[in-house]
Amino acid sequence: MNFVTNTLAPYPATYPVVEGRATLLDEARKLEPMIRDAESIIENERRMPDEITDALYDNGMYRAFLPRELGGLEVHPLEWLDAVEELSRINGSVGWLCMLHSGQTFLKREVMEKLLAQDRWIMASNVGRAAGKAVRVPGGYRISGRWSFTSGSPEANWLSGRCILYDENDQPVMNPRDGLPWFIVGLWPAKDATLIDTWDGHGLRGTGSGDFEIKDLFVPREMVNEAGIWKRPFDRALYRYWFNVMAHGAHALGLARAAIDEFTGLVHVAARHGSYRQAKLGKEQINQITLGKADTMVRAARAYFWQLVEEAYNDAVESWPVNYDLRVRVQAALLNTVHVSRQAIDMIFQQAGAPAVFRGRRLERIHRDMLTAANHALMAEAAFDRVGQYLMSKDSPNGPEIEIGGIGFIPGPHPQHDRVKPWQDWVREAETRRPEATSASFSG
Repeated sequence: MNFVTNTLAPYPATYPVVEGRATLLDEARKLEPMIRDAESIIENERRMPDEITDALYDNGMYRAFLPRELGGLEVHPLEWLDAVEELSRINGSVGWLCMLHSGQTFLKREVMEKLLAQDRWIMASNVGRAAGKAVRVPGGYRISGRWSFTSGSPEANWLSGRCILYDENDQPVMNPRDGLPWFIVGLWPAKDATLIDTWDGHGLRGTGSGDFEIKDLFVPREMVNEAGIWKRPFDRALYRYWFNVMAHGAHALGLARAAIDEFTGLVHVAARHGSYRQAKLGKEQINQITLGKADTMVRAARAYFWQLVEEAYNDAVESWPVNYDLRVRVQAALLNTVHVSRQAIDMIFQQAGAPAVFRGRRLERIHRDMLTAANHALMAEAAFDRVGQYLMSKDSPNGPEIEIGGIGFIPGPHPQHDRVKPWQDWVREAETRRPEATSASFSG
């Protein structure tokens, strides 16, 4: 059953052939010389040069998820993933930022049009950690908080953070949908926040993943998502599933491809005089086995992952939500892609020997970038638990039953929701219910 009320009907974006413009993959390949020239700045100064930011906005990477009526591309997710993978092959920090600065928005069209008339749309956020406190006031909210791990914040002109809503008695407001605190997401100009340079990471050093802080900032209601993940102002295929999160897999695949290419190049470099191991590099059977296994592992993970993302997009074209079994399988394929890529890079790193361990060598940086990326909370191997819970319970009389809170979740609505009331009712309530309706004493 479809639940489409938006007058802009869903449409299937084209892939892999794009008419009227170059593909994002083609555009990504053009930037390789510029990015390679800037690698020292990205790594050592821990920032993204302005010219790279400008190029990624102009060529469409930073507008890939921006709705088409707002000047965005609203691409097929696989076209975007192809490009994220390629840019990650070139440089892990650049690929990571392309995952985050995709142009996605929860704001209504008229609000976005007003903002875009003033400036371009580059937004950084931390919605995984509810590190803010929001209090309703006439016309909006007063928000305070400090959010960490905000990749891309130095070049962003808008910042966003998830907050817990509090009432006039300084008590958390509970959401009747799930019994958890009511979370809202606020958005404000970057100039109104203080950036705190806490990012000196093991890898992905150029991502600017530091902290930002605001104190008692008034945020107008039009700049707040009061319904969280249930609110979709642009009800079309690209926005009916968390396709932006899928870039974690593309990023890992790009790093794995870079490691394989780098190792292949190393075996053809003439050995230094007296270096026995370097002279043997590539000639020993274990080197050959490792390269063959790593390449096959990465290609297999990619093929399965791309297949499921395409299936999910095709499903989203027709209806919302995406089939639940498919959502579980996509999550599993995403996690598998990240960790298979990490394993492949680890295997390559071990075989490369001394050329891989020196600071500044390309393979050394790739290895650090991958270890850092795989440590992201959403990509932890522990997140496979939901997949296992689903497989164990999906055929039981009361199943499926999975844990829906915390990190590692599968996008809702979940079967638990549907057993309480049809998911269509959940969406209608999310679109109409306001936080102030949860309590008669909670007034704005």
